[in-house]
Amino acid sequence: MKWLLLTIIVVLTASAWCAQQPCIRLREQSIVTNAQFTLGEVADFAGVDARDESRLKAVTLGASPLPGLERVITREQVIIRLRQHGFQPEAFEIVVPARAVVRREAHSLQPQQIAGVAIEKLRQSVGLPEDAQVECDPAPRALSLPHSMVQITAGEPRALGAGLYTVPVQVVCEGVAPITLNVRLRTRFWREAVVATRAIHTGEAIDADAIALRTVAVLDESDDLITDPSEVAGKIAKRPIAAGQPVRRTSVDEPAVIRRGQNVKLLVKLDGAVIETGAVAQQDGKVGARVRVQVLDTRKTLLATVVDAQTVMLDAQ
Repeated sequence: MKWLLLTIIVVLTASAWCAQQPCIRLREQSIVTNAQFTLGEVADFAGVDARDESRLKAVTLGASPLPGLERVITREQVIIRLRQHGFQPEAFEIVVPARAVVRREAHSLQPQQIAGVAIEKLRQSVGLPEDAQVECDPAPRALSLPHSMVQITAGEPRALGAGLYTVPVQVVCEGVAPITLNVRLRTRFWREAVVATRAIHTGEAIDADAIALRTVAVLDESDDLITDPSEVAGKIAKRPIAAGQPVRRTSVDEPAVIRRGQNVKLLVKLDGAVIETGAVAQQDGKVGARVRVQVLDTRKTLLATVVDAQTVMLDAQ
């Protein structure tokens, strides 16, 4: 009987030693989505009863790395967190690979998605025509975010001039601070306009061979564009005009009809009477321009208005 009891004790003791110890086994690499990650997201469990396993899975191990980055998990980190959550680490076999890492899942918000929101806002706010071409200048940068649940909103555009606008775009994603991007947009319109077929220099008289009516991309819908070649031919270039560049009303001027050194007829209006005398133009002038002339009889210099190619007038009243 004594030997039977001793045998039972030995068997029970051996069974206890051979019983499998509950095991927590960390994976070599885990992907997480939230700002904090738990033991259940990075480990597998064996020999753990259901209630303890549920509690173990909820143990928070620490802050997740930034989206797209990774963080190493150590055995010491697991032991500390288990104790903080009321577990005895010695009760578990904790298996940690040589290098266990956790990586934060990253979702890329592409530049075209951001640009699309900004462009749509600009079209609605400014009332651009359907054929207006809008492009980013420069393209916005791609964003790496924790997950794909992203809200993108655009504020009111601000005009910078010369067809340029800036549109504030805000990106909101849970787990990161709101991100604001100032998206710069350039607008172009396809219009028929008079363009220079060759380089035109300042002061040059523009002949019909130097211009043509073509469809060009312009930066704005300004009334400054000229659409009739007859409005340009014979006028004088006020500034250089490059080949292919639209000829605008502000870049041309009426030709001078009176030239410097030319003898002209000076009409002087005085007390309801008109006195005619001779003078010499001291500068070039177009119709309606005021030019200096020198009276032949008195050599006195006056400022008179050009009437036509031979006549200037001074109102002395």
